[in-house]
Amino acid sequence: MTHEKNLNVESSFRKIYTEYKHQVFYFVKKYIHGKDDIEDVVQDIFVHLWKHRHSLTNENLGAVIFKTAKQEISNFYRKNKLSFSALEENTQPETSKEEADEEIFISRSKKLDSLLETIPEKSKAFFLKHKMDGLSYSQIAREHNISKNAVAKHVNKVLLFLKTNLNSFF
Repeated sequence: MTHEKNLNVESSFRKIYTEYKHQVFYFVKKYIHGKDDIEDVVQDIFVHLWKHRHSLTNENLGAVIFKTAKQEISNFYRKNKLSFSALEENTQPETSKEEADEEIFISRSKKLDSLLETIPEKSKAFFLKHKMDGLSYSQIAREHNISKNAVAKHVNKVLLFLKTNLNSFF
């Protein structure tokens, strides 16, 4: 019985991670520069959430995740002896405009994630390597032993697909 419960908790947490990983990444990216630092903070956020997974509920889940993100970003600045008053002073609940902006961002991120799920794996991988990891077409081409033009076609095909399907949403 306990083993089944643990599997359900792990499955639920995996779903939370999958659903929020991109949103959290972009949220952290607004405050921290440097891919390694961003990834470290995102990892710290999900480690914190994992430690407190038993107290997570579907109510306020997004609010809890982004509050944790703010705390971890603040911890990053504190550890690195950097000053970032915007997060440290913001101990009061978000204003309705900030909440609305966050809801719009979350909604758009979910739409983008669902569209990315429909793209063929190879094209999606090239697109994400170029846009998320910052790799050049040449680097991706060398890595996969294909031409730079082939990589460009994959990336441009994804961009056109996203632009076409997101225009109606935004």
